[in-house]
Amino acid sequence: MKNRHFTTYSGLPKEIYILFWARIINCMGSFILPLLTLILTQKLGLSKTETGNFSALLTLTQAPSLLLGGKLVDAIGRKKILITCQVLGSVSYLLCGIVNNHTAMIVFIVIASNLFVAASPAYQAMVADLTAPENRKASFSLLYLGINIGMTISPLLGGLLFQDHLSLLFILDAATTLASSFLIAVFIKETKSGRQKITAAGGAPAENASVFHVLKAMPILLLFIVFMSIYDFTYTQWNFMLPLQFGDLYNVNGARFFSILTALNSFIVIMFTPLLTHLTMKFRPLVVISGGGVLFFLSFVTFGLVKSLPLFLAAGAIFTFGEIVVTIHSGTFIADHSPSAHLGRINSISMFMQGAARSLSPLVMGYVLSRTSYFIAWSSIAAFMLIGAASILLLNKKSQNQSI
Repeated sequence: MKNRHFTTYSGLPKEIYILFWARIINCMGSFILPLLTLILTQKLGLSKTETGNFSALLTLTQAPSLLLGGKLVDAIGRKKILITCQVLGSVSYLLCGIVNNHTAMIVFIVIASNLFVAASPAYQAMVADLTAPENRKASFSLLYLGINIGMTISPLLGGLLFQDHLSLLFILDAATTLASSFLIAVFIKETKSGRQKITAAGGAPAENASVFHVLKAMPILLLFIVFMSIYDFTYTQWNFMLPLQFGDLYNVNGARFFSILTALNSFIVIMFTPLLTHLTMKFRPLVVISGGGVLFFLSFVTFGLVKSLPLFLAAGAIFTFGEIVVTIHSGTFIADHSPSAHLGRINSISMFMQGAARSLSPLVMGYVLSRTSYFIAWSSIAAFMLIGAASILLLNKKSQNQSI
């Protein structure tokens, strides 16, 4: 890949570069949530049933936290809510690293998780505030790249420290989150402004209008969020059905082979995100997202047909290319079509729908898989994905006929 593709990231607002490094630092120390199941079972003594119940409870509590966070981001400010929630969440993790009481640790984990979830809409809203349509796609791409750079490091450190240094994992997770928060607190000013987008009807939603009123007045945005839940439903099978399939196909080598596939995924994201951003820069976001859905479709069909590792790796590469372009352009579309005063709430609703789809997906496909084969299950997922890609393409045609 030629260096000229990295010029895609030149000339962005300096705050975007600060957010890029902040995301790398934050994700480098993201140890606890990826290892949460192992922490609960192997370190805190919960049974598999208790761990499942805890995970369900955590999901239920995070939903209102996410929606509340979005509302506070709009009402109080992006930076204020982001820093406050991340600092308080870090304190909760520090307490987990200090106390020896398992019950107290579980309580602090719940508190921290909900605080971090509440802060998440602030990132998306902040990027939208800091950018204009001409540099927004590159900005979302750079932050996506930063997240993945950080997430390639955290599993390595987490795996090394988990067995004998659990307290240190909590402390390091808190420390990196605090360091990330410090960068944002010092170098980025509050971004919430009075900017308003013009709706298809030619008017700007009032700042005090409810988010549901805004979505009703902007049906393209609402439909986009709904259609993207199809993408999220199918995307989840990468971490659900595919590992099960590898275990059944390769037995004791299943976990090792799947780790090779996930490593390939991370490598492609880091190496090809700048290139794919450059190549798609002049295309409308919905067109690219629909194309990404087709790449998902092709990978799902292949997963259902093949049994050899090289072909799985090839399909995994196709999947990853789709993941890159869909992730970059979905954030761009929401930012381009949302009133500034409602960015936090709209992003929180989008994330809520995303979480609901990803929670429902394993339940539905686990049922399907228990009664059919991997071929039928993947074929069903592929067909559902094709519906999603076609819906997004039709939405693009509708949006072209409206001045939004």
